[in-house]
Amino acid sequence: TRFISLGCPRVDSFLDPEAVQMGLEIPINGLLNDRYAARTSADVRRTLDMKRRRGEFIGSFAPYGYVKDPGNKNALLPDPPAAKVVGEIFTWYLEGLGKGTIAARLNDRGEPNPTAYKAARGENYRRPGPANDGLWTAATVGRVLSNPVYGGTLVQGRQRVVSYKVHQTFSVPPEEWYVVADTPPAIVPPEVLQRAAEL
Repeated sequence: TRFISLGCPRVDSFLDPEAVQMGLEIPINGLLNDRYAARTSADVRRTLDMKRRRGEFIGSFAPYGYVKDPGNKNALLPDPPAAKVVGEIFTWYLEGLGKGTIAARLNDRGEPNPTAYKAARGENYRRPGPANDGLWTAATVGRVLSNPVYGGTLVQGRQRVVSYKVHQTFSVPPEEWYVVADTPPAIVPPEVLQRAAEL
């Protein structure tokens, strides 16, 4: 195999086989580059943690019911059409409707689920798993009802990547989450969110 490196030092195993067989430049450069990547990753993680502590939203996509503030990408504003649906979900749930019944009512009305809503707005949002059919499910309604952001509390840092080399995610214990109250404007009053949680 011919190995060509255009970086510094420049290496071509065909033109200069000694540089690969006898030289230490490549392993030493590899080690230095790896340390640089590790330091950069740690700096980025510290910056993101600082933003989370301040209650700045760092996600790529705003939660359903919100949009990113055009003047500040780390702030959330209510998205009136989706926020109205969120409010209806809480109202119906407190009136005694089950999650499946709420999902059926939204589907009968032709309301797109959060993934389909974001796609219709032109966002390049994808959820893992099978292709999204745009329909509401009881699980989707349950996620809306249990998300504290709708009561004005931003929760971030629920998952973390293993390292800058291993991009698998793992769940973080709740005591390590970043929870900041009164950060985005509430779509439902906090007492309504609490009542839904009790139910």
